Amino acid sequence: MKQAAYLFAFLISQCGLFAKDPQLIITGYQPLAIHRVADTVHVFCNGQDIDYDGVYEQESGEKPAMWLMYDANTYSLLNVVIMQNGYFDVPFRPGLSKTRMYLPRGNKVEVYDLSKQELIDSSMFILPDPKSKITAIHVITTKNSFGEAEMALALSHKTSFTGKGNMSVFSLITRQPLFQTEIGINPQMIRSYYNLQSQLEFAILCEGTFGGKNSTLHTINLTDPMQGMVYELGDTGNFFLIQDQLALTVMNGSHEIIPINLSMKSLLPSIPVGTTGYDGPREIVLDSIQSRVYVSTYASDIRIGSSIDGTVLGLWNPKGKPEGMALINNTLWVCNAFKTGDYAPDSTIALFSLDESTSIHEETPATKGSFLSLAGSSKVIQLPIDIEQAEYRVIDSKGATVLRGMVEASGKELSFDGLPIGLYVVTVHSAKFAYSALVLLGP
Repeated sequence: MKQAAYLFAFLISQCGLFAKDPQLIITGYQPLAIHRVADTVHVFCNGQDIDYDGVYEQESGEKPAMWLMYDANTYSLLNVVIMQNGYFDVPFRPGLSKTRMYLPRGNKVEVYDLSKQELIDSSMFILPDPKSKITAIHVITTKNSFGEAEMALALSHKTSFTGKGNMSVFSLITRQPLFQTEIGINPQMIRSYYNLQSQLEFAILCEGTFGGKNSTLHTINLTDPMQGMVYELGDTGNFFLIQDQLALTVMNGSHEIIPINLSMKSLLPSIPVGTTGYDGPREIVLDSIQSRVYVSTYASDIRIGSSIDGTVLGLWNPKGKPEGMALINNTLWVCNAFKTGDYAPDSTIALFSLDESTSIHEETPATKGSFLSLAGSSKVIQLPIDIEQAEYRVIDSKGATVLRGMVEASGKELSFDGLPIGLYVVTVHSAKFAYSALVLLGP
C-alpha cells in the first residue's frame, strides 16, 4: 500500500526538541578537551601537524598545539600558551588536578603548573623501557584539612598497538612505583571510584585493535586484586564516565553506550546512539540534576538522551564536528575539533545554555503558514520559496540520521521515498534560520 507523509507536530526551535544556535567562541586549531578550575576554563588544542611527525614546523604552514585559559563567567580569553614540546596525543588523556597537569610524552611524564601555564618538570617519571608509550594519566588525591593533596599517579602504557598494555601506580612523594598489572590492548583512559566497601578502585578503558571488537574495561582494586573484573565491550571504546556505581562507556565502533553496574559487576543493556560509519560517538557528559546525557558525535551533532531509560530527547547542531565537552555553570561547552562533515581542523567552542535551550518536552501545535508543508498525499515535503541554500537532516525515532543533504534554490522538495513507516524528525538549517518538524509516515 502506498505510504503518505503527515505533518504530525511543529516544534519551536527556541525551546523545543532542537536547541537554538549556540554561541561560538574562537580558540586554537582542533580543540580537544576542556578542564575547569574554579572560575577558569582550560582549553587544550592540538593544532595541525601536517606531516604527523609531532614537531611544530611553522615554515611548513603547521598550526601549533595551544593551551588557552578563559573566564568561566564572561568567556573572555585570559591567556594563551604555545606548547613548545610538540603536539598532544589523541585521545588526549592527561592527568589534571586543581593545581597541576601531568602530560604524557612518550615514556615520560611532563608536569605543568595550571595557574601559571608553565612547565615545572619535563621528566617527573620515566618508564624504563624506551619503547613504552604512556597513554593516559589519572591523579590520585586524598582529602586533608587544607583541601586535597595529590598522592600518586595511575598510568596506562603500552609498547605496541596489538599487544596488551599495563597499568602502573607511582607515588608522587617517593617517585617510586607502587603497583603494576597487565591490562587490555591500547589502554587510553583511567578513572577512579570508591566501591560499596569504601575501597578505592580504578577503571581503565582499553580501545582494542582497529576493527577487532576486543575493547575492554578493567576494574582494579589495589587492596584486594581478586575483586578486579574485565568487561568485554566489543568495538572500540572511546570514552567513559562513572556516576556513583554506574559506568557509561561510549563505543565509537558499535555506535552505542554500554552501561556497567560496578557494584553488581554486570553489563546492562546497551543504548544505541544512532550514528553509523565513521560518524560515531566520541564523549559523554551527564547532567544528574536533569537526568540527561549529552553525547558528542562525529556526525556533527550533540545527541541528548535520558539517563533514566535511554530515551532520545533531542539533537543539537554545534556548528562543527564535536569532541570534548564540559558542563560549566549550567552551560555545555563543546569542542569543535573538526569542521562540519569534514576532517579539516575547526577552531571554535560551542556554548549551549541549558537554561535557555533545553525545554525538551515543550511543544506548540502546527501553526498557520509553518515553514514545512505537505504536497498532497505524496511522500514529499515542500519547502518555502525563499530558501536559497540550506542543510537538511531526517532522523528516525532511534536518533539515526537516515537522510542528509543540501537544498538548493533549484530543488525545494524533500522526498521520503524508501523510508519505512514511522515517526521522523526533519531539521533544516541555513545561515538565516533553523527549524524542525515531526513527520509521521503512515500507510
